[in-house]
Amino acid sequence: MKRYIYLLFSLLTCCVTLSAQPQLKLSAMRHDFGSILWKQPVTAVFEVTNAGSSPLQIEEVKADCGCTLVDWPRTQIKTGQSGEIKVTFDAELLGRFTKQLAVKTNESATPFYLTISGDVVMEKKDFSSIYDCQIGDIYLDADNVEFDDVQMGDIPFKTLTLFNAGRQSYKPTLMHLPKYITVKCEPEIILPGQKGFLNIILHSEQLRSLGLTQTNIYLSRYPGDQISTENEILVSATLLPEFDLTETQKLNAPAVKLTSSTLDLGAFDGKSKLKGDIEIENTGKSDLEISALQVYTPAIHARLRKSKLKPGAKTKLSVTVYGDRLHFKGRRRVLLITNDPQKPKVTVDIIVKS
Repeated sequence: MKRYIYLLFSLLTCCVTLSAQPQLKLSAMRHDFGSILWKQPVTAVFEVTNAGSSPLQIEEVKADCGCTLVDWPRTQIKTGQSGEIKVTFDAELLGRFTKQLAVKTNESATPFYLTISGDVVMEKKDFSSIYDCQIGDIYLDADNVEFDDVQMGDIPFKTLTLFNAGRQSYKPTLMHLPKYITVKCEPEIILPGQKGFLNIILHSEQLRSLGLTQTNIYLSRYPGDQISTENEILVSATLLPEFDLTETQKLNAPAVKLTSSTLDLGAFDGKSKLKGDIEIENTGKSDLEISALQVYTPAIHARLRKSKLKPGAKTKLSVTVYGDRLHFKGRRRVLLITNDPQKPKVTVDIIVKS
């Protein structure tokens, strides 16, 4: 009997030991520096988080050449905590480079690999005065695309200009495309130092709801690239309602009126958020319905006190802007979709000074 109890205890102890394991999660597996200057070292930081139930130990990080220096936490990373693997490349040789680092941990006997890449150049040209955005070696005139005032069945398109500032030919590839967006690049391959055009096409019949639909698509910087905030392009589409009214219905339609189409909230001056209101009135002859209230960026929160107004009635649109969210892409704007046939879309531009 004692032997049976001992065996049972041993099995339970073994099961508990096996269930308590570290689990490594990385912010990214690869980092591309783009173009970097000769003999000007650069550093990439990979954040490591322990999502397991026991301490994580990074035992060794081994680079595949002496051109790369690595620093990592020598102490254990406790459950829920994070550390950083810092990789510094010396940029001593001109040309394109790709380097791998083998990372050994107590999670597995098999190492995982981090990759750094880039292009070492003698002279780094500044294209930022011509193009607003940069993704790897590619410069773009915008990373935020808006399709305004779209009717169901429309197939509008927007064109982005791309410039290849790298030393290799580039074939643009878009990742995470929803069904309602297709993309065509002209030419298909952009030579070094040349421009190309990215046509983003919206198929409105695939949109599921009226008002604002937003998504992020991702421009690949190199074959096998992954999605990240560094290569995202925000695409917004506003689908308007359709009206088929008689002349009598038009004469008796609701009419939306705002005290202003802009809301200037001033400067933060150390405050974490700013607030303001705009008055909305129904100056028409039938009930005004606001079917959608949406924002273009997570930095803004909007609230309506009433979404249905009788003729002559008023309500307030309350807006809050959060200072710690201003880095998010998207226009600082509030959108309302109404049943006013003259103004089915109403927007309020929000102005703040950070």
